[in-house]
Amino acid sequence: MVNMVIYGLGKISKRVCNGCLGAKHMNLYGFVSRDFNKATTYKEEYHAKKAYASIKDVYEDENVDVIYLCTPNYLHYEQIKEALENKKSVICEKPMVLESFQLDKLFELAKRNKVFLMEAHKTAFNPLLVKVKEMIQEGAIGDIYYIDAEYSHNILNDDPNFEQWVFGQSGGASRDIGVYPACFSNYFAQSDIVSHYIVKSGYKDLPCDFFFQSLLEYENGIKASIKSSWLYDKDHKGTGYIYGTKGYFKIPAYWKEKEAFLIQGDKATKIMVDFYSDFTSEIEHAAKCIESNCIESNIMSLHASKEILKAIGQH
Repeated sequence: MVNMVIYGLGKISKRVCNGCLGAKHMNLYGFVSRDFNKATTYKEEYHAKKAYASIKDVYEDENVDVIYLCTPNYLHYEQIKEALENKKSVICEKPMVLESFQLDKLFELAKRNKVFLMEAHKTAFNPLLVKVKEMIQEGAIGDIYYIDAEYSHNILNDDPNFEQWVFGQSGGASRDIGVYPACFSNYFAQSDIVSHYIVKSGYKDLPCDFFFQSLLEYENGIKASIKSSWLYDKDHKGTGYIYGTKGYFKIPAYWKEKEAFLIQGDKATKIMVDFYSDFTSEIEHAAKCIESNCIESNIMSLHASKEILKAIGQH
């Protein structure tokens, strides 16, 4: 059993907790926060063993195997570096870092210290998408020629605080939600991006993008269009499409949902799977990698993280 500590107790952390509770090989061991009372509250709510007031206390605890980072983007690089130097494995919420060269440095550090490092992209582990990929490999839609995916949500309806980091230079729609269609497209193309044309636009005088679109071409000839926006709402927040020579798949809310539709001519077939949480498969995969003494995932590897950065554009 792998012991995990969650660092950063914002909104996303509770969903990570629930995902961990459904994993067979990952134990939700503890929480760390500058607000020790908050860490203690989480510990009690999720029946964990430890609450820490300092990340240094986590490093000194030999029972901790991996740290799951749910902290702001601009903190990731230094926090991952420090954890790896202290020989703790790391799972980091997307995007892990903002530049490709930072990925190289961190994965080299993980290799040197013989610990595991992975960017958290639940899209690449969703059991529904795993099922769809299997069906594609069995010939369900023939040869893929085009992928179209979107994730858009009108953030202005949420009465946002524009002083928050997500609206700064390290944030933006492309990094917050654009990574979902990027991961989806790369997952099904199964090929390197050879050309990309990216358009981004902002809102008022804020330093981040509020709209992003990327047109991609892969080495195997597949084309893709991916986009995200904070300026309008889409049904299900977005849908992924995979077009082949014999039909196509339509997958609403592809990053978390449990049903897809296979369209072949006039025939539509519903594909359904069941799972505990949209985070569980990702966490279980990481746990098995750590138990096997892997340095990186064979699914969300250094190369996979680089290709996602390529698709959304670097800092």
